[in-house]
Amino acid sequence: MQIQYMSFSYLNIFVVINNEKRDEIKMMKTICYLAATAFMLASTAVSAATVPTVWAPTNEDVDFIQFDLPGLSLTTSGGTLAMFDEADFGGDALVIGEFGGHVTFTASGSNWIAQFFDVSDAAGDSITLTGNSHFVLGINYNDGLGYIADDGKPIPASSPDSYMITFRGGTPDGEKLGQTLAVDVKVVPVPAAAWLFGSGLIGLVVVARRHA
Repeated sequence: MQIQYMSFSYLNIFVVINNEKRDEIKMMKTICYLAATAFMLASTAVSAATVPTVWAPTNEDVDFIQFDLPGLSLTTSGGTLAMFDEADFGGDALVIGEFGGHVTFTASGSNWIAQFFDVSDAAGDSITLTGNSHFVLGINYNDGLGYIADDGKPIPASSPDSYMITFRGGTPDGEKLGQTLAVDVKVVPVPAAAWLFGSGLIGLVVVARRHA
């Protein structure tokens, strides 16, 4: 009778340990699932909203050439190109206009001054880029009611440091509303924080597998 009792107690202990282990594994799987779900939702939201591409000049002078698309009259519908500080899209705009031109970049302490010159080389407005010379672009296609970002898919052009930039109807695959050729620019890489977030997810998966 005593042996049976001990065996039964050992079995109880074994079951408790197994339950605790199973709960731990289940918790780790849940954490990984929630983290992965949050990452996918964030990626989908970013894709749907179209985050502007961040640019930097490769010298002190960047040229912009505007293209009207067949069937669209950008010059009459307010389809003007504008430049913004990378952290202030939709804020203070340096209007480049419907016909393009070039923008000069001049250091001013820790900031940069971006000044527009039209196709006849007449000086226009300027804006201050805070902390560096990075900028984003937007196109106003609806009579001054707001700017939309590029589609995040710049295409390298034939000349060095040149890109064809496309603007669409609010999403990466929306209606094409305008195109700009930018010369003497480069794409600013994805912030390191995004890579760290991705590596953190990988770490969670690895920990879960080890526990499993």
